[in-house]
Amino acid sequence: MKRVVELIIITIAALCAASCSGSFKDIKVTSCQLVEIVPRGLSAFDATMDLVVDNPAPQVTLSEMVALVKMDQVPCLHLAADELTIEPRSENVYTVYFHGHLDESFNPFTLLLLLKQENMDSLTMDISFRGTLKSGLGKHFEYKDIPIKDLLDNK
Repeated sequence: MKRVVELIIITIAALCAASCSGSFKDIKVTSCQLVEIVPRGLSAFDATMDLVVDNPAPQVTLSEMVALVKMDQVPCLHLAADELTIEPRSENVYTVYFHGHLDESFNPFTLLLLLKQENMDSLTMDISFRGTLKSGLGKHFEYKDIPIKDLLDNK
């Protein structure tokens, strides 16, 4: 009888975990606004962005957020963001602080070519971050070669 109760508890726990995990896919950034860009020398900057996040899932903390922007597969911009805790089952405005710097081997004048182009087909981004639940369970996520034009088209 004890084994049956243990099996039922394990099954219920697995079903609860499975039902919660699907809702993380429903987290959406509904709007974003660049608030401020502060240059730090000739090749670095700090930026502040306000994001409106709709989170139907439990609380999640995003940490170790880094991104690499590439132009024609050549690294050009390194970005890092401060830790962000997204409140559970709510829609809130979050202020995110970014720190960026140009890659040492990248020619900054190449960015001027973007002003002449209407499309951003040559720009891609690699993103990685760690998502951690309030309970402490976490997972590292990594996405490579995301076209920036796809990110901008979804807004």
